[in-house]
Amino acid sequence: MTIEDGLRIVAAASAVVAGTRGGRALFAAGALAGFAAFGLSAPPEAAPVAAGGSVLLLLGLLAASQVSRLSPVTEEAAAGVALFGFPAAAVAAVAMRAAGPWGALAAAASVLASVSLLGAGGALASAEPGARRVACWAGAVVLPAGLASLAAAEMGTSGRRGAVLAASVGLALVVWLPVVVLESRRVSAELAEEVRLGFLPAGDAEALRWPWTRALERRFGRPDERREYVRSALQLAIARDQQRRRSGEPERLRQLEILTFRTRLRRTLEARAARDGRAESEEMPALP
Repeated sequence: MTIEDGLRIVAAASAVVAGTRGGRALFAAGALAGFAAFGLSAPPEAAPVAAGGSVLLLLGLLAASQVSRLSPVTEEAAAGVALFGFPAAAVAAVAMRAAGPWGALAAAASVLASVSLLGAGGALASAEPGARRVACWAGAVVLPAGLASLAAAEMGTSGRRGAVLAASVGLALVVWLPVVVLESRRVSAELAEEVRLGFLPAGDAEALRWPWTRALERRFGRPDERREYVRSALQLAIARDQQRRRSGEPERLRQLEILTFRTRLRRTLEARAARDGRAESEEMPALP
């Protein structure tokens, strides 16, 4: 075992530890996992099996730290995997520098697409119970590794690095569309019932349907208030959706989750009403 091999093992363990902390620590986790997977240098024409194995290791390290932490909220999941993915892709580009600028960029884009695929699959898995959750996570790790092998084979046999670069960048973006659509359908269906029961304002339910509408909704307050309100509302929709597919003890646990999220939403709405009431009283002109 060389010194670099030992450092890569240490980097792999450190990547998992940093990843479990979340937030900005994901940036360090991505750099460490990238080094653990790709090392300091790689052959200019990486073998498909080796490329797939490196990406599989990279995604395994990410999954190991995020399998119980990755948010089911689309924009939060996307932000988290971006923090991890960009430094990992940069390390891959450095490792593939012998392949030239286009080869290094194509390798980085392939890594970024792989991490994006895992993030999208993980976001779906976070909203699923039981066996579906396991299946989503397994597919989110294995499928991108297979695609990375195909990308390496394409670059090695035909040298179409520009095509691999373009396809990888497009895939990294497009893979989130199904996640957004499925989330929107779930939110629309489940929160409509919350509106009917009087637990949620209709305007809020409409704004919560899409990531861009909830990001621009001024009624949701400060960024920290918005984040907590959106997370509670979307987790409420997930709990309602899962409850319908469960029975017995799991169904009862989902009902407890529903009550918990309703309580959080009620408190936020009460605080908003109080704040709006104070604002209106301050704007009201004093009587002579």
